Parts: sequence; C-alpha cells; structure tokens
Amino acid sequence: MQRKTILALAVGTAFAAPAFAQTTGSTIEIYGRLYPQVTSAEAKGATDPADNEARRLSVDTQNSRIGFRGQEQLGGGLAAIWQIETRVRFDTGANNPWAGSRDSFLGLRGNWGTVRFGNFDTVYKNYGAAVGNFFGVSSGNFVSSSNVLSEVGVAPGGGEDGEGRAGQGNATGFHIRAANSIHYETPEFGGFQAGIQYSPDERKGNPTRPRDPGINAELWSFGAKYEKGPVYASVQYERHNDWFDASTNFDAGTGSAFGPLATTTTDSRDQAWRLSGKFAVTPQHRLTGDLAQMQWKESGPVGSGEYKRNSWALGWEASWGGPWRTEITYTQADKGTCSVSAGTCSTDGLDGKQIAAGVGYAFSKRTLVYAIGAKLTNGTNAAFNGAANLDVNPGADTTQYAVGMSHSF
Repeated sequence: MQRKTILALAVGTAFAAPAFAQTTGSTIEIYGRLYPQVTSAEAKGATDPADNEARRLSVDTQNSRIGFRGQEQLGGGLAAIWQIETRVRFDTGANNPWAGSRDSFLGLRGNWGTVRFGNFDTVYKNYGAAVGNFFGVSSGNFVSSSNVLSEVGVAPGGGEDGEGRAGQGNATGFHIRAANSIHYETPEFGGFQAGIQYSPDERKGNPTRPRDPGINAELWSFGAKYEKGPVYASVQYERHNDWFDASTNFDAGTGSAFGPLATTTTDSRDQAWRLSGKFAVTPQHRLTGDLAQMQWKESGPVGSGEYKRNSWALGWEASWGGPWRTEITYTQADKGTCSVSAGTCSTDGLDGKQIAAGVGYAFSKRTLVYAIGAKLTNGTNAAFNGAANLDVNPGADTTQYAVGMSHSF
C-alpha cells in the first residue's frame, strides 16, 4: 500500500509540474496522431516478371507520432518555443520516443517572426503538404500524392558510403525532412507568410569522401503562401547541392541517363519548383491542385548530364454535412527529358501515375475510421513506390487497399 501511495504522489507531481509552469508563462503539451491500418498490397506487371510481388496483408502504423512541445513567455512579445516529435511504431515496438526523428527544434518567436534550429520538414514540403492530406493520414501512406509528385521514380541506388548528402541517404526527391537545419518564417501579413531554410554540410572538407573533398552538400528551401477565406495558395523552391541523387539512382535503376557518370561527377545541383493550391467551393467541398518541375544536374571532369521532369496532381475533398467524408486524388509524372555531354540518354518508360480514393467516418473531431485504396502505374523503367511492405521494381504496378483508424490527441 505504501509503495502505491508513493507512486501516486510521484505521478501527481509529474503532471502538476506543467500546470505550475503554465501559471508562470510556460506551457507544455503532449500531442500526437495514431493511425494503424490493415493493408492489402501487391506489385505486378514488372518489366522482369520475376520481380513481381504477391499480394500480402500487413498491419502498419504509417507515420503515427507522439510529440512534446511548449513555450515560455520571455517578455516584450518574445517567446522561447520547443518541440520533440518522433514516429511511434506501436505495431512492432521499434523506435526511441526521445530520438526526435520527426519535426524537433528549439527556437524563438517574436513580432519579427520565428527562428528554429533542429530537424524538420523543409519549407518546400511543409507549404505543399497543406494540400491533399487525405483525412490527415497521408503522411508516409500509399495514398500520398508525393509518391509520384515529388520523386525521381527510379530504383533506389546504393551509392558509395559517405557519398553525397550526409544523413539524407539517396533522397531522390523533394518531399523530405532536413536534419541540422536553420529556419526563419516571417509574421503573417494579411494572409501572406514566407519561410527560408538552410541545412549546411557538416562533413564539408572531409578528405575521405569518395568523390571529392570539395563537395558542399547543402540544402536551401524557400516558400511563400497565402491563406485567407476559401483560398490557400503557395509557391515553393528547393535546391540540393552535391547530393548526387541522379547518377546514384539512375545507375542502379535504368542506367540510361546517368549511369556512365555515377562515379565521375564532382558537382551536382538538384532543384524543384512547386505551385500548390486549395479552394473551398463550399464549406464542405474543396478542390486541390499541385504543379511541380524537378531537375537533377551533374558535371565533372569527364562529362555532364541533366534530367528534368514535370508532375501534377488534382484532388477533391468533401464532407457531407455529417460524419461522412470522401477524398480522391490523381497524380501524374511525365517521363521527362535528359541530356549528356557525351553519348546518348533515354527517359523512355520513366513516367508514372497514381489514383487514390477513400471514405471516412468521423466519430468525433479526434477519432475517425477510414477505408482507402490506390493504384500506382509505373512506366516500363519507373519504380515509383508508396508501399510500406513492397520493394517495387521497374515497371511494376502496385494496387493497395486498407482499412484503419485515426485518433488525434
């Protein structure tokens, strides 16, 4: 009995501390979103039939997360802000809740804007993610339009250890979270707001790098948005210097565009523009749209190469005056164009498209059950992939269905 009393007092004290802090100008909040789902998925029609994958069931928690955030009022309109957020894989028990693997930072907010330091989504991704969030469960899910809209769409490359962007792996696209970031966002002026983000290369000048110790694998991300009444609109730009995503991935994928340059280029610049928008036709019905152009460009002592592609997405979100909700999106990426300084290159079969639809039933503002499905069609050499449990090979098309539940707290 005595042990139980001591434990109760300890728990009570822990929960009383945030409340006490709140009275002195500080607040602490625990928040999150959990959305487990049962998924049925298959991949067939691969260019090599041996690469097809049979239909299988899985229990996934997608990008379910838990976070801790707070602020302290410092006076004069200035506040210290912080957040630690991580993915929680309660289907397997993996991950460290204190790792800050999702948006995590410390910063200051004032009348002049907000500055943050840490690991978080780029401005490019964040401003575009306001469009087409599919009941709030699209993050890391197979219904996300980013699976086609923002990716290079070829088989993931192995690359040389330590090559390109440290800590990012072979990102291949522009729907990413950037570690070691500095971010500034302006105050809102009449619905307008802008942001800028920089992530330096913490291994710059390392003489052991496989390509060139002169590599500077940095990231810049910019965006401006307008949100007022029924209208949301944003424009984003992002640049990755010396990430070498094109040569690394094409070498492992088709090999047709950048294969010969995979280990000889010493400079790269990957960049993307994106326009995103949402318009509420009525309070219950919203139209969404995205248009993006991406470019991967590399050069070196023996040659240079470039790959460029356009992609777009359209969507419709609806609530029906009650608990029922529906959503549908269509996303398409063209095969793009390429050029190399010596020889020829081809982008045949590098196109992709996806259609996704879902229906949800909201028990409350926090709890929702849903059924979703998506069909992703790859060109003969493309390997776009939104599947959590499929290693999609070039030319394979994925068909996925899921039923799940979402709860926010």
